[in-house]
Amino acid sequence: MKIDELLDKYFEGETSCEEERRLRRFFTEEEKVPEHLLVYRPLFVYLDKEAVSVTRKEAVSTITPKEKQQEQPSGKPSRFYRMCYAISGVAAGLLLLLGVAKTIFPLSGVLENYVVIDGKRYTDEKLVEAKALEALQHAGFTEEDLNNLLFQH
Repeated sequence: MKIDELLDKYFEGETSCEEERRLRRFFTEEEKVPEHLLVYRPLFVYLDKEAVSVTRKEAVSTITPKEKQQEQPSGKPSRFYRMCYAISGVAAGLLLLLGVAKTIFPLSGVLENYVVIDGKRYTDEKLVEAKALEALQHAGFTEEDLNNLLFQH
């Protein structure tokens, strides 16, 4: 098969691996490549360099398939991670349970409001209101006091 026919077959994607090797050898090893085919030379020289570097990388690799299999992590997590995962799940469940329980059953009853007046503790709302109104009535300002507070020079 002539090189021109092989090139046509290559560009149509119908060549075998052996035919592609033959093309690479032709463009890299032949010193007298026809003038009309020189445009394809850089392509096949590049492809030949890539093919050589791939085979070198495979040859340099000293890892056996068994070692590769050992390096890859297995799908099963280690015992430590499974234990941590279980403990964190239990802790999250307990926190959720405590939050719900605190909402439903508060720790202390209804808080009692109170006021301390003159050192005595009062919890009766009506009595506290009456004492507050009485205190407000006794708190009076004269016109002169208000002017001094508002318009100090």
